[in-house]
Order: sequence, then structure tokens, then C-alpha cells
Amino acid sequence: MKTVITWLWLLPLPLTFLLELLTGSGWLLVIANLSASATVLPILVLTQSRSTGGRIPRLGLLSLAALLLLLALVPVAFASTLSLTVMWLSLVTVVMLARWFATRTQLLLLSLLSVGNVVEPGLMGWADGLTFAFGASTAIVVSLALGLLLRMIDRSLIERHATAAEAERRRMATELHDLVAHEVTGIVVLSQAAVRSEDPRVLKTALGKIEESGTRALDEIRSLVSNTATDSRESGVRAPVASSVQALLDRANGFTGAQDLRIDIDGTDTEAVPSTIWPVLDRVLAEALTNIRRHAGAGVPIMVRVFTTASARPGSTTSARPGDHSGHDIVLTVGNGPGSGGIGSGSGTGLRGLRARVDHLGGDLFAGPSQDGGWVLETRIPLISRVQG
Repeated sequence: MKTVITWLWLLPLPLTFLLELLTGSGWLLVIANLSASATVLPILVLTQSRSTGGRIPRLGLLSLAALLLLLALVPVAFASTLSLTVMWLSLVTVVMLARWFATRTQLLLLSLLSVGNVVEPGLMGWADGLTFAFGASTAIVVSLALGLLLRMIDRSLIERHATAAEAERRRMATELHDLVAHEVTGIVVLSQAAVRSEDPRVLKTALGKIEESGTRALDEIRSLVSNTATDSRESGVRAPVASSVQALLDRANGFTGAQDLRIDIDGTDTEAVPSTIWPVLDRVLAEALTNIRRHAGAGVPIMVRVFTTASARPGSTTSARPGDHSGHDIVLTVGNGPGSGGIGSGSGTGLRGLRARVDHLGGDLFAGPSQDGGWVLETRIPLISRVQG
């Protein structure tokens, strides 16, 4: 249906041509109609065909069509009458030029064609000329408005496509960072340790862990690509998603390079935590441990604590009824002591992505130096988030 509508402008042409031929408007009008139909009509058809699918047509041909119509107006002016065929082709050309013009020359041709079609009916005489000139000016204004409206819609679609592409690029970058950065950072740290050691057992252990981390990273990349390229219901491959506090324990226990790693989950009401919160906490923990490796280096003491507490936000209540967790938060705190330095600074993509995830659940994220010279990352998420409510 949409394709049919875009070609409806062709229907009036045979009617206007036959009408003017039957009324005997004179040989000058016939010459103008024949020349315009033979030269301009193929250009407009070709322009319309090339513009399908969002492509910009060849504007040089459209400029030529405007110039040919200006020449066709000359015999019409000498005939002291109005050519409906030339007028209609001019209106279609005005719409197309207003939609796609890109240079001053094309804008000049658009202006001349519009003014010419308004002035030409005025040559018919005082009374009839003013009447037809007013009608022609109204038609020209409507054509210009339609062309500019289509131009605005085209630009809006381009901007929306660019925004969607940029959002998809950022999503892919965030997913790759969340999935792979932890493993790659571990590989770099293990490689550095293997280079500095001459103990065959240390080298064997490090190489084994590097192989495991590289395999996990490849699996996660394949999972991400598979889920992006195909529908998630058909892919059959999904990245692991945390569903309980056990995932946080496994993440922390699998971390290597800490001199002293303590995990405290006392005071955590795990049954009250919605399932949508655990994956976010797992991402926060993975990012925190990755940053410790990157910035503090190996051999630093690390403390991981998870607990639920009453909300400290303004307007929140701390006197909730039994079983009502609307005024409670779950808090994840990851802190480390000062270290000798890691493999280098990051890009900041991880923390920005984490803040977006935590904000989506109505929570807060803080990252900054601690009093002992180390670093602390704390996430606080309400058990009943704004998204769920």
C-alpha cells in the first residue's frame, strides 16, 4: 500500500494532457506539454525509483528537471493560458527538490520554479490572472510544505537510526567489558607472575589458569555474539546469569591474587532479594575485583560484604512491618587496601555501565578512596525498586 501511494502523483497526468488536448488550447501549449512530459516525466520516475529504501536520488537529474520545466513555462506564457500538465509536473518537482536539495544552485532552481508557476498564470489577464495566480501560489505553498515535511521526516529517521546504532554499539561495548574484562585482566596478571617466576610448578599453574580464563572469555564472546545475531529464544546459548548469593560467593572465591580475601554475608536476607538484583550485584563484584587487579595489583587485602539494611534515603521509612521490605536495601561493599600498582588505568566504561544498571533498579553506586589509602566500591539497591513498582 505504501508503494502504491508514493506513485499516485502519476494518475493526474494523462487526465490533464487529454483535457488540454480536447479543449484545443493551441499549439504552443501542446508543445510545452509534450516537451515537459517527454523529458521531465522520465526524470521524476527515475528519481522516485532511486529514492526507495531511504536512498538519496541523483540531485543533478532533479535540477535538470526543474530547468526543463522553467523552459516549458516560456511557450505557456506566450500562449496566455494555464497548462495543467506543466503545473502538475512543476508541483511534483517542487516537492522532490524541497525534500532533497543540498546546494545553493538547487535551492535557486527551486525558488525560480516556484515563482515562475505563480507569475505565469498572472499573464492571462487582470481578473482571471489574479484568480489563477492565487490558486497557483496556494498549490506551490502546499507543495513546499509537503517537501519540507518529508525532509524533516527523513532527517528524523537518520538521527533515530544513528542513535539506535550508537546505543547498540555502547550496549555491545558494555557487554564485552562486563563479560571479558575480568578474564583478560586475570590473564595479564597471571602472565606477569609467570614471567617473573622461574619455578616450573608456578609456571604450570599460571599457564593452566590462563588457559581456563581464555576459554571462558571465548565462550562468553561466542555467547554474546550468538544472542545478538539471533533471537534469544532460538539461540540456545546464554551467558551465565547470577540468581542467588551463591553466585557472589563463587565469584569472590574464584578470584586469584589477593593476599587476604574475606567474605561476609551475615545479615543478608537472601529470600527478600528479587531475582533481578543478583545479576547486577554479580556485575558490580566482577568489576570491583577487576579494578583491584588493574589498579592495586596482586597481594592486596580485600573485603567483600553483603547485607540488607533499612533505607537511608530521604523520605524512606525504617519502621516497616514484618515481611514488608519496601523500606530496605541490599548493600554490596568491596574494599581493598593499598597496593603497589597494577597493569594500568581503565577507560571508565565499566563504572558508567554499572551506574546505568544500578540506576535502572533505583539504587546508588559509590566508588572512591578509603581511609586506609585503599579503595572502596559500594552499591545500595532497594529490595522493591522503582522499576518493579
